[in-house]
Amino acid sequence: MASLKNLESGDLAERRYVAKRYVYLESEEDVQILAERWFNDRGAKVEFLAAGDDLGGGCNRVIAQVDKDVENGIDAVGILDRDSLAARSHWDAFFDTADASCSNRSPFGDRIYVLRCWEIENYLLHPLVVESFLADEQGRGKREEEDVNRELFDILCDLLPLVAGSLLLTSYGLRKLDMGHGLNQTFLVNHAQVAQQIETRLSPEAAESLDICIERIVSFGGAHHDRSTTHWLDLIRGIDGKRFLVWLIHHYQLGKARDIRFHLARLTRDCGVLNAVLDDFFFQLISP
Repeated sequence: MASLKNLESGDLAERRYVAKRYVYLESEEDVQILAERWFNDRGAKVEFLAAGDDLGGGCNRVIAQVDKDVENGIDAVGILDRDSLAARSHWDAFFDTADASCSNRSPFGDRIYVLRCWEIENYLLHPLVVESFLADEQGRGKREEEDVNRELFDILCDLLPLVAGSLLLTSYGLRKLDMGHGLNQTFLVNHAQVAQQIETRLSPEAAESLDICIERIVSFGGAHHDRSTTHWLDLIRGIDGKRFLVWLIHHYQLGKARDIRFHLARLTRDCGVLNAVLDDFFFQLISP
């Protein structure tokens, strides 16, 4: 155990003796969602901190900061987006559709938790939450859940080739497709364009893997084929949440480059679906 004089700063020394758990997240935006909108009543026992910044690197910094704190006797844990598994080429874990085995297969250590969803933004996409926001924005009453689901699945269907194509490019160490790529295009048009890009940037053989990747993403939906809310919440585990929000904003003409995440985050709690969408480990971490 490190002695007090060997601690690197007064901050480390102070936090070591505070009866509080420190939860490191990848970005300040994640902190705004969890600390200010979801668990703002837990500040006495849990503090959420951003390990990354606007320049990225959150995954590596979360791991490094947790290791540093634990070495100094501080109760610290980290939360990583599921796409950190893809970034580190842990493809078996990334495509593991069983939540229990996914959470138990973290290759980053016992104190690093991996989200069952692509990233925090995915947890903002419950159909009831999206519709509550849209109804207020458009000045109308709320629609039936099945009508909302139908529209969300239609958007997602056209988006699938972009998500799969970006995963393929990531697997070869290349940059993902731009967030706005494929807007206003159908599934077939996007599929053809993405396949052509992959063939050009990689090889014809890599392009042939696009359909396989799409099928693996679709498999997150399990045996569901009914476009129900359960089907939706299962399927979006393997979907790029930020990319979907870009498409959602565009589809409903909510304003160019508008950031609706914090509104959706507050509604997720206010609509009473937080417990339904979040991973079980969240509630363990906020009750040290």
